[in-house]
Order: sequence, then structure tokens, then C-alpha cells
Amino acid sequence: MKRPRQVRDDHPGGELWPRVWPLLVAFLSGWVIMMLEILGGRVLAPYFGYSVYQWGALIGVVMAALAGGYFLGGRVGDRPYALRFLLGALVVSSLYVFLVPPLGTSMLPSVRRYGPAWGAVVGSAVLLGLPSVLLAVVSPIVVRLTMTTRIADTAGRVYAVSTLGSIAGTFFTAFYAIPVLGTRASHFVAGTLLALAVLTLAVAWRWFGHSVAAALLLVSWVLPAPPPPPGVIFEDESIHNIIQVVDQPAVRYLYLNYQDGPQTVMLKDSLLVGSYYDYFLLGPLLNGGRKVLFLGAAGGTSVKQLVTVYPEVDVVGVELDGKVIEVAKKFFGLGGHPRVRLVEQDARWYLETTRERYDVIDIDLYVTGHIPFFCTTREFFQLAKDRLTERGLIMMNVLSIQAGDDLIAPFVRTVQAVFPSVFLIGSGNFIIVASKAPVEEAGLRRLLETAPAPVTAREVANRAVASFRAAVVGPEWPIFTDDRNDVEFRTFKMFYGEY
Repeated sequence: MKRPRQVRDDHPGGELWPRVWPLLVAFLSGWVIMMLEILGGRVLAPYFGYSVYQWGALIGVVMAALAGGYFLGGRVGDRPYALRFLLGALVVSSLYVFLVPPLGTSMLPSVRRYGPAWGAVVGSAVLLGLPSVLLAVVSPIVVRLTMTTRIADTAGRVYAVSTLGSIAGTFFTAFYAIPVLGTRASHFVAGTLLALAVLTLAVAWRWFGHSVAAALLLVSWVLPAPPPPPGVIFEDESIHNIIQVVDQPAVRYLYLNYQDGPQTVMLKDSLLVGSYYDYFLLGPLLNGGRKVLFLGAAGGTSVKQLVTVYPEVDVVGVELDGKVIEVAKKFFGLGGHPRVRLVEQDARWYLETTRERYDVIDIDLYVTGHIPFFCTTREFFQLAKDRLTERGLIMMNVLSIQAGDDLIAPFVRTVQAVFPSVFLIGSGNFIIVASKAPVEEAGLRRLLETAPAPVTAREVANRAVASFRAAVVGPEWPIFTDDRNDVEFRTFKMFYGEY
């Protein structure tokens, strides 16, 4: 009969190593690794957005750290001090996890100077590199501590348990920890799980020094959260966003994830904002429409403008995040309006599933500095066209703040692949206007100049007419499709001057 390997005589009493404890540690380390990876995306988002660069950097750094940790664990696992090394690694990683939120806040602004790609790599390495290496050490050491003569069976068992922990940590973080607890408290949960692992092993091994260290780590639960920055009157997290409402004497802002630009601006003494938001008032003026769909309602500045200026207009506002809808109602005056219906839904999926037809579809779908790629494609605009009435038009905000056509031109060419008539208003924040039916530039210009309109809409039309023009781009520019689309890279080039 095969007997399990005995631990070394340095265990008090020379007892057999209880296999359940190291397997539990492997489970918890797998759990925490995935918590840190998902939470890392939230910590990086205010500085690098949610993008291919950010997630690529984060996943690549974690994978590199895991490779290094597995190698180190294999080397240490055969040493007589393997168990002590394991406990030390858990103590250090637990302490580091507790420090990740304040470390991110203090360090990430300075690494943005390295750009969206390498900045995200450096930030991910600083925040996640050390704990990921130390947690990867766990499984190889546990294989050694629980090894019998059936080596492959032992290794398979340990890595299966660790992977089960990763699965559990993934679902726990995505579906409970982030939306319910928030990023900071979720890091405390992760650190506490590691501290409990240290405490359990230390008590089982009768190493009371490590027990005291684990107990001290648990004290961090009682540390107070940092106070909000000046002007912040609301702060929360949802499954989609880090939400912040900032109140200043004359203006109120809604920020989602990204601190470089507000998602919504509301002036306290004026319905008009003086920026691109106001141009969405022109849709009903240009085609006499009375039924408007607004994709990306956010705080609802433009939605509120439409129903205030046009008493006969009804608006359906689509917003992905239910908590943002709650914020729009509570802090931006969008609640209880009889001609506003707010829908919690993804913009593209709403177009896919609705059977309603609209006279105007307004589109303002920026997330952390860029538009989700699947809402910039020929297929997306075809869906929008199919949801328009015969006289319908779309109006879409596209941010293109640098000279040159690298970003706005592919947008225009993609819209032109679907709509027969395409126009532009403004610069910096361009408004693309596209009509389902062919229309002449001169006809729309006359409407902007002379059409009867409420006073506020006439003010906006007079402002817009100087920059209104037909959109003209050459065939050399790409058409964005679901299959091939580099809008994120073009956006980063606009902001940082490089891909």
C-alpha cells in the first residue's frame, strides 16, 4: 500500500502534513489571482480607460508574473524551507493587496506619460506583478507538500483545485464584489482571504509568529476609507462603471470611470451648455420629427433639452448602466418626466431588438475616451437606419480634437456606406448628421437659417450654421466593420500621438 510522503521533522511533533490545508491555500491563491486581475481593470480604468491596450497589458503582465512565480515555486519547493517561504509569500502578497488601491491612486497619474500602451504595462506591473508572482509560487510548493508516489496525480489535483479557485474568484468578483462592495472593499476581501490562509496554516503548523502577522493584516479592515475629493457629492460603483458626481457653484458634472472628461455637463442657470450637447436639439428642427431615440443618455443633459424646448417631442433614452439612470434622475433632474422613457439596455442590442421607429436617433456613446468598437461599424449604422422612419436622420457625436482626418474620416466613410446623405457640424466634437432619404445640403442649410423654431433651438441653429457642411472624404479611408475595426487605436493616436 502506497503511503503519503511525511513532512520533515521540523514540524512540531513530527506529524503527517494534513493535506487539506495546502489544498485550501492553493484554492484561495487561485481565487485571489483572478480577483486581482479583474479588479486591476477597475483600478486602471480612470487613467487608461477600458481598451484593448489596457486589458492586453494587464493580462500579459499577469501571465508573465505567473510564469515567473511557477518557476520560482518549483525551485523553492524542493528546499527544506519551502513551507516558511510559502507563508512569507502569503504574508507579503496579502499586505501588498491591501495597498493596491492607494498605490494606484498615487502612482498611475505619473505613468500615463508613457502612453496608453506602455503606461498600462508599467501600471499593471507595479500593481499586480509582485502579488501575482508570489501567489503563483503557491501551487508548485503545495504539489511538493502533498506529493505521494503518484506525482502526476498530485500535480493534477493541486492545479485543478487552484483553477477551481480561479473560477470561483472570477464569478465572485464580477457578479458580486465589484457591483456590491466596490473596488476598495474588494481588495480588502482579497487581502483578507490571504491573511486567513496564513492564519490557518500558521495555527496548524504552530508558528505563532505568522499567526500574529496574519492577525495584524486583518486589522486593516477597520482602516477608514479615504475622504472623497472636494466637490464630490456622490460616488459609487456598478458592474459597468465607477460613478462620480461633482458639484461646483455653477455646474454639475457626471464622470464615468475616466477623469479626463465628464460624461455629462449640466449648467445650473442655463438649459444650454455651450458645447456639442446643444446640437442634438437640431434633429426635430431639421426633419420635424417628434419621436427621438437617444443612445447613451448618461446624465441626460441633451434629453432634458429636447423635451424642454419641444413640448411635442417624446424621447426614449437608452443607457447601459441602471445606476447611471438612478443618478440621472436624482442629481440631473431627469426623473418623473412624462415624455421621457429611460431604458436600461446596451445601445446596439436595443437597436437589434426594438421594433419601434424613430424620427431622430441621437448617438453619444463614449466610454472612457472612446466609442465601443461595435457601435462604430457599418453593421451598427445599418441597424440604426432600419429603426428610422422614412424622413428619419441620425446625429452622432465623434470626438476628433487633432488636425487631420485619421479619426473623423473613417467614421464619415462608414456612415456613407449606409446613408445616402451625410453632413458635419462643428469641430473637435463633430456631430455627424445622416439622413435615411437623400437630401441636399442647401435644403438643410435653409432650415438651419430660417425654419420656424423655439427660441432656444433657433439660438443653437444660428450657432451651428457656420460650421454645417457636406461630409466629403476620399476612398482611401477604411470602413469600420464588425470584423475589422481599429477605432480604439485611432482614438489613442489622437490623444497620445502614437498607437
